[in-house]
Amino acid sequence: MLGFNKNIEMKKINYTLILFMIFCITFISCKKFLEKEPIGRTGKITLFETVNGAKLAINGSYNLMINYYKDYFGMYADISSDNLIRNSKTNRMLQQFNFQSSPGDDEFAVGNIWEDIYGAINSVNNIINSLPDLKTKFPDQTKTIDSIYGQALVMRALFHFDASRVYAQPYNFTADASHLGIPVLLKTPSPGEVVARKTMKETYAQIISDLTESLPYLQQYANQTTQAAITYQAALGLLSRVNLYKGDWAQSVTYANMVINDNAYQLGNANNYKSSFINYPAATASPKIEVVFQLNNATLSATALDVFSMFSDGTAAQYTATTKILNLYDEDDLRLKTMFSKPKAGENIGRSLTTKYGDGTVSSTGPLTIKILRLSELYLNRAEANWNLQKYSEAAEDLRIISQRAHPDRTITISYSSNDDLYKQIANERNRELCFENHRLFDLVRRKENLQRSADCNATTCSLTYPNNKFVLPISVKELEANKAMIQNPGYN
Repeated sequence: MLGFNKNIEMKKINYTLILFMIFCITFISCKKFLEKEPIGRTGKITLFETVNGAKLAINGSYNLMINYYKDYFGMYADISSDNLIRNSKTNRMLQQFNFQSSPGDDEFAVGNIWEDIYGAINSVNNIINSLPDLKTKFPDQTKTIDSIYGQALVMRALFHFDASRVYAQPYNFTADASHLGIPVLLKTPSPGEVVARKTMKETYAQIISDLTESLPYLQQYANQTTQAAITYQAALGLLSRVNLYKGDWAQSVTYANMVINDNAYQLGNANNYKSSFINYPAATASPKIEVVFQLNNATLSATALDVFSMFSDGTAAQYTATTKILNLYDEDDLRLKTMFSKPKAGENIGRSLTTKYGDGTVSSTGPLTIKILRLSELYLNRAEANWNLQKYSEAAEDLRIISQRAHPDRTITISYSSNDDLYKQIANERNRELCFENHRLFDLVRRKENLQRSADCNATTCSLTYPNNKFVLPISVKELEANKAMIQNPGYN
């Protein structure tokens, strides 16, 4: 439910005592954190009394983020796409795989994604709204407070963006983006307060406003290019992504350029591409290889709930790669050779696994990392945006750069029979590069493409034509009952 749903399953709070204390600082009390209550009953905003308290709270918000990125949300766009097939014993997210989601699925993806994201929004709103008092109280720590504020603004933008991708049709679904978006929360709702959905235009306006506002606060630390926290460069990269989804091609290119041209980041190569997914680099490493922003699972153990167990576990993975995605790769493609594996002897998974989250065992995750933003995506954003700006040679060059890295033993040239053919190549390259990183369904839908699964499809639904009500999840029954201003998505009444 909007705000923090306080009956969160204990399995979701498998954190260390320190992180648990962080969450308790973020909210009024540990008791309230665990109780369930409807929209508007999320507790009063905690006005932090020290800058150190705000630091602990922002760390708590990062952990709320990894909690939902490693769980239902982080798997949704691939499980609902043409990239995966299920195994015979699959029992997780079958509703989404089969496009049979129901408003009554409160305890599964439908309810959990909503609950987790709006809980995270509540957390950062508590932080954002407490910081003005801290700046007055501690004027000598303004820069630190500004850094926390910038990070929190980016989080709030990303959380709203993520919710909009799951529960609302894409920005270009209507010509003026006047269709239903999501509730936009800038503060914790008061008890009994109902919150209506904004239009998608209004939703994106707030997302872009938060990202843009964050820039001057984060820019003072622009030379501190950690990959484990939100930086100035991460905010720029997310602006490139959001503007790509919006169809503001020039802005998408502008923000992609600002990160690509930053010498602090480099694309991975044949020697370090694979390790950039598994290893957690030292904060002082320079340049940063491939990753602009990632989440680290160092304090959380891999469980049956997370992307490792679902996609990469050699004995328990529930989804494996389709022939369609595997056939997109050339035999000498670095990604095919390093990002997929056949099960070892004795393992009960019969098809190719992705190894982006580990090589088959939890111990190999070292620790599990979730990639939120990679440099490769920004090249692909720029390629697609430039294509839409009719800058075809520039688009082809970015396509060549990504493809060349994937084929280190030969020289890549890009040839295309038509502009439409180039567009298809860019779209295919995006899937080859970003598959199993929670992009695929979102990419298909924002490009207004049909979903067509391959011949090995073992879902009850193997194709969907755009536009389609099933391309978004329903709002859960509990949310509808608690919030009388909420409108259900079409097709789920």
